[in-house]
Amino acid sequence: MQIMQQKTIPTTVFTGFLGSGKTTIIANIIEQLQQSGQQVVYIKNEIGAENIDAQIMKGKHITSRELLNGCICCTLVGPFLTAINEIIEQFTPERIIIEASGAADPAAIALMVDGHPRLERDSVISIIDVVNFSGYKDLSITAKNQTKFTDLIVFNKVELVDLEQKRRVVGYVRELNETSPILEAPGGVLDPKLVFGTTTTELTNLLSQPHDHSRHLSQDGLGSLALTFSGSVTKEKILAWIATLPKAVFRIKGIVKIKDTGEMLLNTVGERTTFSPSPFAEERKANSLVLIGFRLEQNDLQTDELTKQLEKITQ
Repeated sequence: MQIMQQKTIPTTVFTGFLGSGKTTIIANIIEQLQQSGQQVVYIKNEIGAENIDAQIMKGKHITSRELLNGCICCTLVGPFLTAINEIIEQFTPERIIIEASGAADPAAIALMVDGHPRLERDSVISIIDVVNFSGYKDLSITAKNQTKFTDLIVFNKVELVDLEQKRRVVGYVRELNETSPILEAPGGVLDPKLVFGTTTTELTNLLSQPHDHSRHLSQDGLGSLALTFSGSVTKEKILAWIATLPKAVFRIKGIVKIKDTGEMLLNTVGERTTFSPSPFAEERKANSLVLIGFRLEQNDLQTDELTKQLEKITQ
């Protein structure tokens, strides 16, 4: 009797530091795949308690799974494997796309995919924000690993910088990774044909070497705070409040009610904040912001105090 071998599912892992624009790029790729009729499942991991990005994906009718308050490469290994098994059984997808949190160790996630009998690692892709990237001297071990342990490097937000800045970022990247190809994603758009099927022998060799990822969150000191508050606020007041936060806060995202405008999606990366229309059909009952950064407690950042500050500037 002939035994039928189960088909493995191509699985792509997207990594990239906080605010690099992974979700935008992935959403555009999935939209292109859906137009061609492919069944794609998206798994989103976030170190915070609220996942704004995954909610946006659901608003676009993309099948997704959320893994919150931890990292799938260490603290959420069990839930990740459970989610994978449930997804395969329920949806029989043709492709799985994993968006790792900005704090995730790509090597560990790649090894987890390699170890699952129903998954086939298609590629590991690292997204870099060329606007805010200025080298690795002030970034974490994880950020360095995201550039080192990858098959493909994608420069995002390239339309916002000049040629000299792009050349500088290439120099920073090549300090750690001399071989992985670099692509640009103007407007957050990439051709799926260029993204998939790019697994390299270099990454496979790197993954075969001993690599300790168990303490990377504590080493980097990355953490998050979730803030919920009522009322509406002007753009000027919320920007002024953001300017008072210490540099330890590297990333802010959330939904806020702007006076005379309505509900808007807020995104802060470094010193740049943008507002865009809310992706949700129905208005939410309260504003919500997620702050992500380094050693937040050591910088005296407390949820209650920050919430009080926000409530003072609302109307």
